[in-house]
Amino acid sequence: MTAASGAAHGLLLRHAATSDGQLALPVDPAAIARAEGVDMPPVQNAYGRWEAAVALGRALEPDGAEFGWPGDFAYALLMPAEIMRVMFASDLDVPEMARGFGVPWCQVRRRLAMLGLEAYCE
Repeated sequence: MTAASGAAHGLLLRHAATSDGQLALPVDPAAIARAEGVDMPPVQNAYGRWEAAVALGRALEPDGAEFGWPGDFAYALLMPAEIMRVMFASDLDVPEMARGFGVPWCQVRRRLAMLGLEAYCE
């Protein structure tokens, strides 16, 4: 797990997980930012969620972080939730869809396992 993924995972566990350990959907990076003391207006759509996640990544970026840290952070923050949203909203073959987008299913499984959602991989 990269430093950016680890930071995103920690924030998801603190601010987006429900009492039963599930991921509350959709993930709102602006609300997470405000909970972390970063001033950020509410977002209205998926594009706004991405922009807010990148802005939060920039705000939390540690000194000496690797190139692309804010984008890696935003991806790690939002991608598991988007995968879950698609899985719950349809009967799509998620492993096949992941391959279609060029994302190895093992990577998707790792991201879900990071959130304690490996049961949804079956």
